[in-house]
Amino acid sequence: MKRKIGKAALILGIVALIWLLLGMINVVPFLIELPQETSVRAHASLAVIFLLIGSWAFWNED
Repeated sequence: MKRKIGKAALILGIVALIWLLLGMINVVPFLIELPQETSVRAHASLAVIFLLIGSWAFWNED
C-alpha cells in the first residue's frame, strides 16, 4: 500500500512540476489561488508536497 501511495504521489508531483513550468511560460493557466501567495509559489508548493510524499513511501524499502 505504501508503495502504491508513493507511485501515485510521484506521478502527481511530476505532473504538478510540468504544470508549473508550463504555467511560468503562460502555456497553461495557474488554477490554484492561495491568499497572500503568488500563483507560482502555490504550484511549486503543490509539486514539493507530492514529491515529499513520494520520497516517504520509498524510504527504507527493501
